[in-house]
Amino acid sequence: MGSERMLLVILMLAVGCQGQQHIIKNEADTMKFIAKQRYVNSYQAKAEELQAAVDELILTPLMYSEVLEPEIDAVKMTALTKTPEPTSTTTNLPTTEVANVTEYSTFVTIVTNYTTMNVTEIPTTMTPKHSSKCQKDLGTFQLDLLKEEHYALMMIDSYGKLPPGLLQGDIQFWFGLYDECLNQSRKIDDGQDNFKAEYCIAGLYSGKTKLPSIGICVPDSCSNSDLMEILGPKKPSSLLFVSYVICNKVPEYSTAAIICLIFLSFFGLMIISGTIYDIWKRQQESRHDGFERLAEDHTDEHSVNVTPTTNGTKPNTDTSHGHESVKITARSVGLFGNILLCFSLLINGSKILKTKQGEQSLGALNGIRVISLCWVMLGHTYAFTLTLFRNSTQIINVLSRFTFQAVGNATFSVDSFFFLSGLLVTYLTLKYLQKHDGKLNWLMFYVHRYLRLTPVYMMVIFIYTTLTPHFANGPLYQYVFDPNPPPGVESQATYCQKYWWTNLLYINNLYPSSIAEECLGWGWYLANDMQFYIISPFVIYLLYHYFFVGVAFWSALLIACFGSLIGMSIKYDVTTSAFAQQTDQQALGGGKIYVQPWTRISTYLVGMAVGYILYKYKDRVRMPRYVAIMGWMAATGIALAVVYGLYGNFHGNPLNEAATVIYTTLSRFSWAVALGWVAFACSTGYGGPVNSLLSWSFWIPLSRINYCAYLLHPIIMYVFYYSLPNMIYFTDLLLVYFFIGNIVLSYAAAFILSVSIEAPFMALEKLLLNRDKSV
Repeated sequence: MGSERMLLVILMLAVGCQGQQHIIKNEADTMKFIAKQRYVNSYQAKAEELQAAVDELILTPLMYSEVLEPEIDAVKMTALTKTPEPTSTTTNLPTTEVANVTEYSTFVTIVTNYTTMNVTEIPTTMTPKHSSKCQKDLGTFQLDLLKEEHYALMMIDSYGKLPPGLLQGDIQFWFGLYDECLNQSRKIDDGQDNFKAEYCIAGLYSGKTKLPSIGICVPDSCSNSDLMEILGPKKPSSLLFVSYVICNKVPEYSTAAIICLIFLSFFGLMIISGTIYDIWKRQQESRHDGFERLAEDHTDEHSVNVTPTTNGTKPNTDTSHGHESVKITARSVGLFGNILLCFSLLINGSKILKTKQGEQSLGALNGIRVISLCWVMLGHTYAFTLTLFRNSTQIINVLSRFTFQAVGNATFSVDSFFFLSGLLVTYLTLKYLQKHDGKLNWLMFYVHRYLRLTPVYMMVIFIYTTLTPHFANGPLYQYVFDPNPPPGVESQATYCQKYWWTNLLYINNLYPSSIAEECLGWGWYLANDMQFYIISPFVIYLLYHYFFVGVAFWSALLIACFGSLIGMSIKYDVTTSAFAQQTDQQALGGGKIYVQPWTRISTYLVGMAVGYILYKYKDRVRMPRYVAIMGWMAATGIALAVVYGLYGNFHGNPLNEAATVIYTTLSRFSWAVALGWVAFACSTGYGGPVNSLLSWSFWIPLSRINYCAYLLHPIIMYVFYYSLPNMIYFTDLLLVYFFIGNIVLSYAAAFILSVSIEAPFMALEKLLLNRDKSV
């Protein structure tokens, strides 16, 4: 009990240091702080005692089995009881007493890379007594450890141990050496069973408080339940106990994973067949080559659109982008041929990579879209690694930098997407209504949107749930992706097994109630966007036919959003600080206020307003130069105030309650207003160099795969971060390197996903539903 108390005291000391890290400037301050804590807590904060407590709780039960009965071999005993001279760094492990067993003590010094420990009272030969295979192998391992077998020494060396840097926050995971453990195996011909080593994570808890998770190395015959029987709490009132054990076993391919592989194989076969068929048809119909031929637009949406002629002759495909036409007859192509061409890599790839757009397109939106997603990735690069930093207290200093405010407030990048979505759906739908005398098939309006987003979305979830556990391995990888975790432990895979259907219905921002339990947690944005899209026709139709009624309805939605933000800010005591200071507080990025549609619709409504203005006045705007300059100055000032306005929170000047409510209510709306000016000015000829940058043709291919990049980039980050063998030591340069790598890999993977899954489904929808290009 004393060691358990000491462990808690030392951990409390380490946690306490996190909150006060900014006052520790040098080594002298650190020593003064530690000395002060010793007097306050009346316990000496010795790292050695913390390690001893962990050894007593985890290492000792694995080294001393209570179900093994010793049979003494006198010759071996004589050889083993030779006692080396102890060193000054020797630590005595506690003695385990076994009832009715004659104890023979030996004294063996085991030298590892990090610690030297004395192991006592391990019998030389052991016969299992009603023991499991795991317990038998543990007994063999114990004996081999006594004999100083190399593999056993390496296994014990790989155990997680007290790391340096407690005062810098290294109290989350003590991994040990993952690869060193897995590289060990017993290969001794002595009549005992041989085995391989496996790596496990044992989670320590005190009550409901999570303490460090420790890496352990055991025989591969041990399962999670076997180890919990040995390490689990022996008494319900245990102050300190092991709550779970997760072993890093290679998961078997489940039925769902096999089905997913079959689906992917089918798509691969269709892609190969469609590409070969496309090449053959090109050779048959034309001898011309070159990139312009590869960029041939068989249809407006990646597929071949066969249009019958009025005189009954052979139909043809006509392109609309100025490229040379390829005549493809219905008799020679047919429905099956068109379906194959929907999967052609040449058609889909060239369609994505070409950099030409129609004259009426809003080119600046491509740059805004891509830059916003890079901003999302920047925020996630830091957010997803927070729990993996060895020096997590350094984050406090980083967050307080003025230059870091753009990273800490990267959540506004999502509001950019809401703004763009509202703008485009309003602008394109109004243009369509104008062209078709105010008529639109509203049912197909919804069907098209659902089919546009859902197939690739569901495929990503399918892959994420079933195949991601097989992508990599690492100390924490099974902990995060284990499809069959031990009781009481949830993983990303189990969340998707439970709640994938909420993503299919686009209600995952409403159920489950916690964003941490969502399948594909970043899918909350898609749920909000779909919900906004569902109500958008009511606003668009009214604006087109009954302008003032439409404005009134738009205003009512905006007021409702503001009202909900004010009410929730007061109810949940929302704080603009990076982290909630009290348990009953809610941070501005907390799930109760961050993912709800009634708190996020304001930016979508601003986008709809700008879309309507562009529809009405895009080619008729004339303004004096000074007005344009004033507009740019106002937009810049608003954007900077929103992003950098919370700088005082980190320097003793936090917002008061009233200012917090105002910021919570108006910040995202204000960001959308500033972005609205950028879109308006660039689309009406007043963008200047900003428009030149945002309309750069480089953004066009990237913008076409932006959706797939959004879906994939967190998965790429998770697989990389959680397969690392060690914790991350935060430095600015390292995170910049991670960020650049995340961007490159995300867009590369997005291109593959888009050309193989997204584009074929878009083409099939166009072909089978005979849909005109609209919205």
